[in-house]
Amino acid sequence: MSSTFFGLETAKRGMNAQRYGLQTTAHNIANSNTPGFSRQRVNLSPTSAFPTAGMNQPSIPGQIGTGVEGGSVQRVRDQFLDVQFRSRASDSGFWHASYKSFERMEDIFNETFKSPELEAQSSNISKQLNQFWNAWSDLASGKENQSVLKEEANTIVESFNGVARDLVETRGQIKEEIDATSREVNALLDAINQINIQIRSVEPHGYIPNDLYDKQDALIDELSNLMEISVTRSPSGGQASPVAEGAATITMLGANGNKVNLVTYNNPSDLAEVSIQYEDNSDFGAVAGITITKSSETVEMTAENLAKGEWSGLIKAFGYVSEEGGAESIEGDYVWALNQLTEVAQAFAREVNAVHSIGYKSPSANGQMELGGNFFDFSNDGMPFSFSVNQEILANANNIASLGVNVESLEDPSAYQSLLNGSPVDYAAIQAFLSDATNFKEGVPKAITGNHTNAQLISSIRDVKVSFGEESKQIGTFYRDFIGQLGTKGKQAAQNYVNSDLLLFSIDSRRQEVSNVSMDEELTNMIQFQHAYNAAARMLTVTDEMLDRIINGMGVVGR
Repeated sequence: MSSTFFGLETAKRGMNAQRYGLQTTAHNIANSNTPGFSRQRVNLSPTSAFPTAGMNQPSIPGQIGTGVEGGSVQRVRDQFLDVQFRSRASDSGFWHASYKSFERMEDIFNETFKSPELEAQSSNISKQLNQFWNAWSDLASGKENQSVLKEEANTIVESFNGVARDLVETRGQIKEEIDATSREVNALLDAINQINIQIRSVEPHGYIPNDLYDKQDALIDELSNLMEISVTRSPSGGQASPVAEGAATITMLGANGNKVNLVTYNNPSDLAEVSIQYEDNSDFGAVAGITITKSSETVEMTAENLAKGEWSGLIKAFGYVSEEGGAESIEGDYVWALNQLTEVAQAFAREVNAVHSIGYKSPSANGQMELGGNFFDFSNDGMPFSFSVNQEILANANNIASLGVNVESLEDPSAYQSLLNGSPVDYAAIQAFLSDATNFKEGVPKAITGNHTNAQLISSIRDVKVSFGEESKQIGTFYRDFIGQLGTKGKQAAQNYVNSDLLLFSIDSRRQEVSNVSMDEELTNMIQFQHAYNAAARMLTVTDEMLDRIINGMGVVGR
């Protein structure tokens, strides 16, 4: 038979268990607005019934319950949703970096082909190209506007140079972001490693460091936005609770399937440090690779093998060394834009210079007629390119070679026309022909003032297909196609970012539904635990009254 004192321990256990529940509820309410906090719950379980089976067990109708115990305080979290969230976070981070880089690039070019009205209001290369060609057309029609033409040439040159300079400066800013992200990755890895040490010092004693888990998971979420990772938790050993989650191992995933452990749960000294290697340390260089340094090994990874994440998006925008197909090349969004802009500027300068070289300048004071030289000076050595109006033209607008040859002065006009009608036109051969004095008649002027036929030839370049590598297009068409590709890439990056962010938000919403603190639920729990605590306390009072009756109220008859 059980003792009369039996109910005291049962009631005490009930009070303690409900008190644990109230304390946990208070902790949840206090952290309801704490970022990254997961609500916690007390795992209540009944204590062993009395009596246990044995030779000397008392003869009673059945086992009697002995109360309740708080087995553990566990956080409420869905690990599967965490895996989903971190996988999508790297996608969102990559497309966010890509979208922002294209957005900045589009702002630099400031091009819009939505309507003639919007294009007329903008100040961009396509508009200034048209103004440049129109200035030549005006000169060909008889307007002596050489000074205006010189200013238009200066404007278009400054536009090309300004866009190139802004692209390089923005690329330099992206490089700073890449370096800052590298430092952020290393700081996060160190913080995660330090929490691992704390977790492994607590768990073997049977405690469950829920707040440390939350703090570490928040850091892991930040890291997953920067690079693609996988996370595994391993037990700490000792007398760890069955519900203890363990310390985290962080593994970096490469695009080609390779894996590198950045943080190892049971070896804090083998912490990885990541660094970026550049082929050239200036703003004009490109990312040559990523070095992961650990105490046990050093791993080299190419930029191409870096999987998605904001870090990868920044590198792909800045530029990286690619070895695709066995040939080394520099790839990247800003490298592509600079190369396209260089092609346009180079073709523009080349074609104008070629036609300008077969025209004649205004007569000198002694009546001499000279062929024009280069209208532009262009060099693509380095980044950005060097582009300017020829110094002779800047010094004197009369050095613009707008006058065409006087065919009446030629010994064989048909030879000149044959060269001019060639396909493609060999301007070097025409210049050589016009430089040969034997091809001209004595006493006849080589060019006539006011005959701006060469200006007309230069103006017509806008309608002529010129060579761009393996294809031929009009200069304006090539530039418009480039801007169209830029817009398409930017739109694709923006759409992918929106889609990935919506999916990430959806997963995080489901995650918050599981882990977030619900004030209604916590208040309900508080009332529930409060009533249970009061009932257990009342049970303790009842038992005390029973014992008081036995001790003080029995056996007093006859006194």
